Amino acid sequence: MSVTATIPNSEKTQTPAASRFLSPAMSDKEFKELRSLIFDSIGIEIREHKKHLLVNRLAKRLRQLGLPRFSDYLGYLETSQNRHKEMVELVDAVTTNKTDFFREPKHFQVMDEVSLPALLADPARNNRNVKVWCSASSSGEEPYTLAICLAEYFQKKPGWTFEILASDVSETMLRTAASGIYPEERIQPVQFELLRKYFLKGEKRYKVKPELTKHVTYKKINLKHDFHNSLSGYDIIFCRNVLIYFNQDSQDQIIEKHWRVLKPGGYLFLGHSETLHKTSGLFEYIAPSVYRKPMKSA
Repeated sequence: MSVTATIPNSEKTQTPAASRFLSPAMSDKEFKELRSLIFDSIGIEIREHKKHLLVNRLAKRLRQLGLPRFSDYLGYLETSQNRHKEMVELVDAVTTNKTDFFREPKHFQVMDEVSLPALLADPARNNRNVKVWCSASSSGEEPYTLAICLAEYFQKKPGWTFEILASDVSETMLRTAASGIYPEERIQPVQFELLRKYFLKGEKRYKVKPELTKHVTYKKINLKHDFHNSLSGYDIIFCRNVLIYFNQDSQDQIIEKHWRVLKPGGYLFLGHSETLHKTSGLFEYIAPSVYRKPMKSA
């Protein structure tokens, strides 16, 4: 998600009464309250130098609500009848949802050539179903990419199947992902043969076929909360390009919780710009930003 500071000409010529909504000022006190609310809710830390970014992202929401000041917005958030609904809007405003089909493609190669063969060869496995969790699914390109790769892999493995849990904190992104509909420009990274095999073509858009969607379940999960008690037994987890939005302590806590829901021998994929820190002792290094939970885990 990108933010631009350019003001369209149509807005520059608005009346003084309307212009008060273009760039509302945010006091240090208001910034502190909002960043605390965001951190407590979803764990994302808005640092001091990001204040202008928060102002820009929330200014549109203030205009939609007809609120001229951030103090009015904080008051709006405090009212019980508005809080839950507005927190959905606030989360959408502050989260970044940049993703693509087959993003960081080396990971899918590692999964195909290393992870899946090892999982299927495990003599301790008592079923022929591979469980995958995409814990920051955004608008769905990543879980559907996973579904394509797994479908291609398992078509040569009769009797095996797979299931994907795709989660995100943004309800808006989950609705977009569950629809499985993407404009032509979003589909460009998908090879033609795969596009023809797994997508239905419409007018300037494509829809994921039921052959893939039947394997994917979408669910709202907040990575800051203690989610691991309701999840377990995953063979592969993709948690890519989301840790960078958390502080170090929160990153370590999230990684530890992912470790708990992984099976021994399971694989964790992080974004290429993300690494393990205090939690590195929990995993074996496999490839850049790819880790394995040891078979014998406490």
